[in-house]
Amino acid sequence: MTIMIKTLKIAFAALVAMVLAVGCAKNSGLDTSGHENQALEAWMEKNVDFTKYAEWMKTDDGTYILWLRKAPVLDPKVDTLAEENDWVRINYTGKTLDEDVFYTRSAAVAKVQGTYNRRTHYVPDFVHLHKENSLLPKGTREALTHMRVGDMVRVIMPSGSYMAASGYSSTNVGYNGQFGLPGSVPVIVDSLELLEMTTQPIEEEEVAIGAYVERWGMNAADSLKGYKGLYVQLQNPFPFKRDSVVKDSTLTCYYKAYFLDGFVFDSNIDSVQMRAWGEIYNEGPLTWDMKNTETSMIEGFKQACCQACYGDHIRTIFTSAYGYGISGSAAKSTTSGSSSSDYDYSSYYDYLNYYSYMNSMYGGGYGGYGGYGYGGYYDSYYDSMYYASLYNQMYNSSSSTTTSTEDEDEETKVIITTEILPFTPLIFEVWVCEENGVEKAPDHSYL
Repeated sequence: MTIMIKTLKIAFAALVAMVLAVGCAKNSGLDTSGHENQALEAWMEKNVDFTKYAEWMKTDDGTYILWLRKAPVLDPKVDTLAEENDWVRINYTGKTLDEDVFYTRSAAVAKVQGTYNRRTHYVPDFVHLHKENSLLPKGTREALTHMRVGDMVRVIMPSGSYMAASGYSSTNVGYNGQFGLPGSVPVIVDSLELLEMTTQPIEEEEVAIGAYVERWGMNAADSLKGYKGLYVQLQNPFPFKRDSVVKDSTLTCYYKAYFLDGFVFDSNIDSVQMRAWGEIYNEGPLTWDMKNTETSMIEGFKQACCQACYGDHIRTIFTSAYGYGISGSAAKSTTSGSSSSDYDYSSYYDYLNYYSYMNSMYGGGYGGYGGYGYGGYYDSYYDSMYYASLYNQMYNSSSSTTTSTEDEDEETKVIITTEILPFTPLIFEVWVCEENGVEKAPDHSYL
């Protein structure tokens, strides 16, 4: 289930490829073996009319950046170019020179390709612009450092600035395209649009949650004691008598989990699953022994449930500090019969790159986030989880929230989860069953 810890991004799920194909002619005969840069230059000369672009440049590594749109510079004295250590929100679609789409964050493009998936949250990506972030291809990062918010470019780059010889499978997950990406071929990152950049993602996340809880009639003072940025609220109808505290007992519950924009990323309620995804994936309630201190439930869900009584209907919202943190949770895919030991270990080191960045940015020390200026805001969760146990939790957990689709080529079932971006607040509604162990589902027809 998705509320299990899945903080590390699998490399293929966070690949930063890019949105909306715009006209380069096909060239099925391009030979890039051994002389890829020269072949790319020849292709550019044959297929690209540079006069159609507002501006263009070529980098030292042979990457072409072509401006489709330039944002107006309101104050020439203020340099607003994206820089190393910024967090940027971007749209994009990735293509080969033959215009085969292998990655898109656009629902419209996915529907045209026939790869649209109802469990994929088609929204702009949110990535750390840093050379140590191996999930962000070099050519894409280079292009972003020449862009301002509002700019849109087409980036055409040799494979060495993207995926090199590894390529990208069309059967991966979530944002995959209709076709895969062969290794050692040039790549078009099309309609790369810089929508937002910030150096303070934590503060911005808190502002977003603050605005949201106002709808609940709450404010910062109403956050759970000792857990800044985590709010819990009891919902109608209230139980006749609230004297059976769930804490330290066995919790049996139904839940619905969604983002601030309302997109449902997880639920074990049949009617919610059918309405959101058109198919039932999880069966029955969640049963959890709350005395188990080694549980891998995310902290926000766990702490909210600790406030509940039998028969309660509660809702909670919390920052990523109690959810999937600074690296989010990648959309994953497995196939039926795949080995449980087939893991991408490099993503663990990618996470550490993010972790090191956050410590350098906020002054935290080794092993925790206490230096962020929040009085131990992150300590109780992150100190106990990361390094010692996170690696094992992530790479040995058998639980996940999944969607299944049929892979027509291999005739195997592909299991897909919803991606959760870095610094993403989460909302859970939880219906606690009336008695310990009684699996009685409330009426969710209104959901």
